[in-house]
Amino acid sequence: MSHTEQELRKLYQDALGMPRGAAKFAALEEVMRHADALDLVEFAFEVRMQATSVFQHSWVPAKAFLAYSWCLAAYDREPERFGARAEHRLLWNIKWMIYSVHQFPEIPLQRAFDLLDDMERRYRRGGHSMHAVLQHRGLIAESVGELEQAQEFYERMDRTRRDSLSDCSGCVPSSQVRTLVALGRDVEAIRIGEPARTSFCSEQPQWINSELLLPYVRTGRGEQALEAHRTAYRRMRDNPHHLAELALHLLFCVHTGNAGRGLDLIERHLSWLDQARTPLAEAEFAAAAVAVLAALENQGEGELLLRFPAAGGRRRPDTSVSALATELRETAMDIAARFDTRNGNDYQSKRIRRWMAAGPIGAPVPMSVFSASAHTRGGERVRGLIEQVAASTAAGDAEGAARARLAAAEVLLETERPAEAVEAAEEAIRELERLGMAEDATRCHVLLARAYEQDGHRGEAVRRLRELLEKQHGEAPGAPDRPELEATLGEWLRNGPEASRWYFSAARGFAASGHPAERLSALRQALLRNPAPAAVAELLAEAESALAEPHTPVEPRAGLLHACARMLHRDGRLTEAATHLSTARGLLTGPSAARSTETAELLGEILTALAVVRLRLGATGAAEEAARAALDLLTDPDDPWNDARWNAVVVLVRSLRARGARTEAEQMMADHGLDEEDLEEWDGWDD
Repeated sequence: MSHTEQELRKLYQDALGMPRGAAKFAALEEVMRHADALDLVEFAFEVRMQATSVFQHSWVPAKAFLAYSWCLAAYDREPERFGARAEHRLLWNIKWMIYSVHQFPEIPLQRAFDLLDDMERRYRRGGHSMHAVLQHRGLIAESVGELEQAQEFYERMDRTRRDSLSDCSGCVPSSQVRTLVALGRDVEAIRIGEPARTSFCSEQPQWINSELLLPYVRTGRGEQALEAHRTAYRRMRDNPHHLAELALHLLFCVHTGNAGRGLDLIERHLSWLDQARTPLAEAEFAAAAVAVLAALENQGEGELLLRFPAAGGRRRPDTSVSALATELRETAMDIAARFDTRNGNDYQSKRIRRWMAAGPIGAPVPMSVFSASAHTRGGERVRGLIEQVAASTAAGDAEGAARARLAAAEVLLETERPAEAVEAAEEAIRELERLGMAEDATRCHVLLARAYEQDGHRGEAVRRLRELLEKQHGEAPGAPDRPELEATLGEWLRNGPEASRWYFSAARGFAASGHPAERLSALRQALLRNPAPAAVAELLAEAESALAEPHTPVEPRAGLLHACARMLHRDGRLTEAATHLSTARGLLTGPSAARSTETAELLGEILTALAVVRLRLGATGAAEEAARAALDLLTDPDDPWNDARWNAVVVLVRSLRARGARTEAEQMMADHGLDEEDLEEWDGWDD
């Protein structure tokens, strides 16, 4: 099937909007093929340059190499055709190609040396600094175990000026610190790495904080290491891209006597191995996990059963500490052997063995929020609960200690310390489940989800609450009712069919438990969150059933009528929508309605919607009346130009023009900054 250039450009834009994965890769490759067939050289170049970035950041190096090589050859044939900007992009992207060599054993090592030589030749020809060239020579030298040579390259790099092709001020020292740590030059590693802890890019400061963990521990700087661990992990814990950095945090747990914390990280992130960005990252995580599991085996916990959260619709089967250690040891050594074969030495297998054999270094570093050092960080209530944990533990009252942990997590969340609440709740859950205290564990799982959400990790909060709701069918004493949790999950999901489904389920739960106001509010949200088209009819029927119930509160009734009208309007059922909106207006202007800012705002939105529907029905006079009434209400000085007010102004202008009041219409447009293009592009009620 052939395409016109215009069609092909549309396909390209559609492909860029797709999520990363095989479908996106195939779509981009299809655009490339058709662009080549039409001899659209400049367009084909642009597509492949963009695809190089997509493939690289999706860790598909073979595809990235192919796209990049095509672009490089095209540029070399006709440099004047593509210009200086294209040259700069090619010179930047060659760094990606070299970086991939060091991460993938399937790519021949000679390819790296050829690329490095080509990189240096092109940089010199363009008058660019050798800063990035020396950095990447050091990277390759380190990856094959030539550590002294790698450090020599980095030292030469430090004496070389930076330019626009240099990596950022955080990423450059991160790779250098890695080499210094491997050489045992910890003080120097800290000196070079610490200034980069204040840098920010997509990789920083989590990368440099992770690289500094071992030198901090080996030089006795436990508190600095702990702070670096916490700072980095908060930025990494939702992103599988950081699997390699996470391995350094597992080793940190072993080095500091915190195997329990390491086990938490393994259980939470083991699914990331299924989407490891590179074989090297997979081997490093597996090796570091083995070190954690071996420490637990040494503590007599080899038969401890591990349960893993669901990820991507799948859940890894339960296994024991010892069985998982065996599996991951084989994984790590198999990948290391592939690197050794490629590199012609045994550097990687020796390094991986050292990681797996890692043990404590120096004095333990307490990580728990229930440790003695935490007494100085909390208020009186938290300190009291921490003391209660210690006292109950000393007295052999494991259940009392576990409940005190849960209570401390609750207080930390109440006092707006969500990051510490996360740590406290995770420790509490581990103890509660170990002791079989299921009801308390359920309460704590809910608390943990809320702590994640408050700490800015909505994705993890959603995952945990969804998993809890799918697993739990009853309520645990002290935990919120199930419908309340379902509504919370709908809120966290924000928009889309799943959010709507959870709100709908919550509405049915509220109905069954005799909470009519909550039922109406949940149904309203289910309608407003863009439900699946197939679900709309059932939602509307449920809403009409709820509205037919007598003695329901005024404001929730009006809100649900407004949401129903939105769906009816979208379906072209304008007369029904107008009826619902008129009824809602009557409710909010009647004697039973509250006189509050929130009620006035809702009434303003309802009047705006009514104005829109009336205008579309051809009732311009009635539309004008509703629009003027809406504008009288939508006067919030903090939000003078929201969507409802915009729509009301446009309806009013159109209504004025329809009855010939052009002077007033033009004045209204001038007062509100509207022009003819705004009126032409307006498409009615903002869905």
